[in-house]
Amino acid sequence: MDSTDLILTASVATMLQRRADLRRKITQAFDLLADARKIEKTITGLGYSTLESFLTSGRGYYFSLRTLQESVDRAMKQLDAQFWAALINQSGIRAIMSTRKQSDFDNMVSNADTPPFEMEYIKATFVDLYEKRQEMMEDGVVEMFHRLSWDYRTNNPVKLGRKIIINYVLDSWGTVNSGTANILDDLVRILSIYNGKPIPEHRHGMYFQVSSALREDRKVVDTDYFTMKLYKKGTGHIQFKEAVLPLLDQCNRVIARRYPNALPAMQGREAA
Repeated sequence: MDSTDLILTASVATMLQRRADLRRKITQAFDLLADARKIEKTITGLGYSTLESFLTSGRGYYFSLRTLQESVDRAMKQLDAQFWAALINQSGIRAIMSTRKQSDFDNMVSNADTPPFEMEYIKATFVDLYEKRQEMMEDGVVEMFHRLSWDYRTNNPVKLGRKIIINYVLDSWGTVNSGTANILDDLVRILSIYNGKPIPEHRHGMYFQVSSALREDRKVVDTDYFTMKLYKKGTGHIQFKEAVLPLLDQCNRVIARRYPNALPAMQGREAA
């Protein structure tokens, strides 16, 4: 038996044919995945693909050709989370969500812990958010109340006064503290509601406004409801505008409902 006999017994023609079939199927699979990636990005509007990340790095999950259905389910959990994020952002309902509610939602997206992106769950989620919109707005006021510093004489520890001082508007690097900016957004949102005005677009909220002031070397941020002077140590000195004072009264009534003994205990004490 020579070397030619050895090659022929391996049925080279069959192997080559099966290789061609395999290449065709892999090409078809990759084409379908590429199409799926395009569809995903048209939904999320993101510059990256969660599907591609799942297939290549797994993002803490795993992909296996031996358990295709499980792999599909895991991939869809990742994709559904991004679809929820896109829907919440594009619908505008995020504007009525308190900072805490937004943070809880963002964590659900990050952990791919959202419900399936199906009509039943979408309707239930939006109905729940809409019905709780007032409660979420009031949560923002209370959170703001908690974040006030009582170390300054202009702050009244039982209500929102005309002048207040906020800590940590800027971080130690002199850049905007996103957490504090979110709290200020909560305040602007509820003042807008009480004022019967549209809720500002969250992408142009206090983070954007403070960042713009820093870039333009301005020390004062001016909004429809207050002016805020920025200081190097990171504090923001807020003075509410005259027309806003009745709206602050409404905020203080919210605080009084949550803490019924606070205002009566301090009767006769005026905010600066």
